[in-house]
Amino acid sequence: MIIKNRLLLFLKGIAMGISDLIPGISGGTVALLLGIYKNLINSLKSINKKTLFYLLTLNYNRLSHQLNFKFLIPVFFGIITSIIFFSKIISFLITDHKILLFSFFFGLIFFSSFKIIHDLKPKSLRSYLIIILGFSFGFFISLINPINTSDSFLSIFLSGFIAISAMLLPGISGSYILLMIGKYEFMLESISNLYLENILIFSIGALLGVLSFSKIIYWLLNKYYNSTIFFLSGLMLGALNKVWPWTYNEEIFFPMEYYSVTGENNLFIYCLLIFIFTGFIVYIIKSK
Repeated sequence: MIIKNRLLLFLKGIAMGISDLIPGISGGTVALLLGIYKNLINSLKSINKKTLFYLLTLNYNRLSHQLNFKFLIPVFFGIITSIIFFSKIISFLITDHKILLFSFFFGLIFFSSFKIIHDLKPKSLRSYLIIILGFSFGFFISLINPINTSDSFLSIFLSGFIAISAMLLPGISGSYILLMIGKYEFMLESISNLYLENILIFSIGALLGVLSFSKIIYWLLNKYYNSTIFFLSGLMLGALNKVWPWTYNEEIFFPMEYYSVTGENNLFIYCLLIFIFTGFIVYIIKSK
């Protein structure tokens, strides 16, 4: 049973890692969908100065208890494994099968957001206003145009800090943030070709981002759980346009318009079947 649970957490980590490679998809979204979001935030926020002390004194038992290694290590290695082994595959899918890939994630986010909201049963006007606020914020973030940044160590460090903070939020994609600040292709190439210097600087920034932002999210989840989840669910729905399957030159089209503009097959029937399939997946996952 223990091995089975660890394997399941490892696979959930792989799903998170794959989603973080795709602009528009958040690892936090997948964590929320798979029911490990609160545990993830709880483990990450526990990192403090005692962690370094336990690490330097090789006190594994206290370190394991503090950070919940039984949960965090399988998830972490799942994320790292998927980023290392799937970066080239995701690059291929985005280039050659983007419509089908984005149809899958669009449906996954769409159905999971509504299912999460339905499960918490918003009963007041305030709850619905929080959902609308989250939707508006996610939509606004998704409309920001990309900017160009340098490839200096400071720029790479800040990219890691900002992107990992976004990855912790369902609805805001760390990869999309990297795309916005001109670092997505740069870091994808660095990971694919194992440019260790770039990866190390980015990772240090990401680690500091986790230490800072996870504590804020943990506080919100403890004090205002329902409101926070309502906001995050709205956020996911608001950012859905970033994974709309039929886009061309950053513009969104309906399937038939896409065919008229590009002359390419819109694959609408396949996309519809994938969309229905994701609804079934969400129903099965959230019913357990």
